[in-house]
Parts: sequence; C-alpha cells; structure tokens
Amino acid sequence: MIVHAHVDGDRDKPTLFLVDKPAENLVHLRSPAFMHNFAFDHAELRLEGVPVPGDRVLGGIGAGLKLTKSWFVEARLQIASHALGAAIRAAELANDWANARHQFERPIRAFQGVEFQLADSAVEIFAAKSMLYRVAWEIDRGADDKRLHAHASALKLFCSEVAGRVIDRSLQILGGRGYMRENPVERLYRDVRVDRIWEGTSEIQRAVIGGQIARRGLSVYTGWC
Repeated sequence: MIVHAHVDGDRDKPTLFLVDKPAENLVHLRSPAFMHNFAFDHAELRLEGVPVPGDRVLGGIGAGLKLTKSWFVEARLQIASHALGAAIRAAELANDWANARHQFERPIRAFQGVEFQLADSAVEIFAAKSMLYRVAWEIDRGADDKRLHAHASALKLFCSEVAGRVIDRSLQILGGRGYMRENPVERLYRDVRVDRIWEGTSEIQRAVIGGQIARRGLSVYTGWC
C-alpha cells in the first residue's frame, strides 16, 4: 500500500512510502461495509512506528504532492471510464426493457415520458464518451501536467454525474423491477454512487475547475489544444 506522510513533521516534505502488508506494527482497525459491492477491501489501518526501508520512498523526499497530482489524473480517468461503462450498461438495459414492456398495446418507448429519458441518456453518454477520449488522447500526447490535472477534474465530475443521472433514469424506466436486487440496474445504482465521492468529491472537482479558470482563464476548458 502507499502511505502519505510529512517527513520529520515538516509540511514542506510531503512524501509517499510503499509499505508491504502485513508489516510490523501495522494494526488493522476494521473493514467497514459499504453500499457498493466491490471485490477489494477499504480497511482502516493504524501505523505505529512501522519501519520502512529507504528504498521504499517513492520519488524522493518531498515529492509526495507532485506524485499525488499525477495519481489523481490516472485515478480520475479510471473513475470516468468506470462510470461511463456503467451508464452505457444501464441505458442498454432500459432501452431493451422499453422495447419489451408493453402497456396499452404498445411498447412503453412509444410514450414520450420514456422516449425522452432514453434520448437524454444517449446524448449525455455521447458527450461523456467524447470527453473521455479527448482527455485520454491528451495524456497519450504528453500534454502539460497542469492542463491534464484541470481536464481530469472536469472529466471525473462530468462522467460520474452523468452516470448517476443515466442510471437513475434507467431505474425509473424499469420501474419496480429496476429496484429489485436481481436486476443489474439496482446494483449499478449502488456501485456508481461512490464515484461522486472518492478521488475528490464533485464539490472538490468544481473547486479545482473554478481555480483553474481563475488562474489560467476560461480557455483551459473552451480551447481545443
């Protein structure tokens, strides 16, 4: 696992350490149960004088903040991808159900109350997917780190919130069936909610984006290159 600490208690020396588990004096406090159903654990740990060899310092003393920002770009890209995939899956299930489910002798997609929800979901997925590909393209081209940090925040914010809206609409289209544990949309509804929280909440992303605009101008988001 990766541990962040201030060397010698100096806040100007944020540093990342690679700590193997199990480790001496590493205490497992608990593994809380969360709303989602992910395979990996989110354990709460306490480090009490855990010895760490010098070769386990990542990037050198004081490099922790820079490495963390780089990690945020990758993590936010991953969350955006995960959220988008979940949104697409939910929209596909809702679309299939809208074709199969009949009321008043016609499929429910024939009603604009359903049709418009599918249309909104399709457009938002289209926009989110284009945004994801753009940021991935910028990473591959070795764009400026500050620009990548700015765009990754916008990407994570947009895709995670799009997924929330799309999955909520999909559950609504499926009605009571969508609320059943046996339905994939119900699981997606629970699993994707955390994407608006971890690796920076939606509110944090908006603060990052607002700060980027204030410092660098609106063109950081409205320009192409």
